[in-house]
Amino acid sequence: MNKISEWYPFLGHLTFPTVFLALNPEECTAIKDSSSLASLEERITRAIASLPGSCVVGLDSCMPTDSSNFQKGKSLKSGKLALKTFFESDKVKQALEAGEKTITVRPYRRMDKTREFRLFVKSGDLKAMSQRHLERHFKRLEARRELYWQKGLDFVQEIKKYINEQDYVVDIYFTSTADVMIIDFNSWGEPTLPLLMKTWDREWGQEEGLKLIAEPIQLGGDIKVSF
Repeated sequence: MNKISEWYPFLGHLTFPTVFLALNPEECTAIKDSSSLASLEERITRAIASLPGSCVVGLDSCMPTDSSNFQKGKSLKSGKLALKTFFESDKVKQALEAGEKTITVRPYRRMDKTREFRLFVKSGDLKAMSQRHLERHFKRLEARRELYWQKGLDFVQEIKKYINEQDYVVDIYFTSTADVMIIDFNSWGEPTLPLLMKTWDREWGQEEGLKLIAEPIQLGGDIKVSF
């Protein structure tokens, strides 16, 4: 379920509103050749205008995360800027070469990185959950560890009614009221990163709960080191 269009019809109520734009052969070629098409720019601009605020524009199967423009700022307000981002992205061009034919437009939302998590679902059940951004320990998460884990368990049970997949990874975001929003689905195993689960080569039979970056150990007192 790497493509948004594969799960959106069933789980659209649990994610951000999305506009899908099917690309014709001429438009696919233009993006691969980094050639602007005024008609495609206009289509994307109109799709952006149909959603609130600025938007994030990608393909159904991937985002242009390797584009310097995307890295500077994900939010866009015009088709011209969206195409410029595509032209810089090898990921986008490779996806088009592999047969991708759909652009996705989603509203940009500034997200609190302490509320982003990755869920690891094996044989239909949630086995583990990892902090998504690993740059440091977030003390505030300790108090919410059990709440978020239970919300993750409830979420996986809920979506069982709508999907048939048994092994998958899903990135989620907790709103300020702890409601779950789907960011993206990923493949089980490489190249998806296992984050705090460290490796895919492990026993996945037991529930391991929510994994968080540990609080740094602080040394105090009169510490002497000799060599």
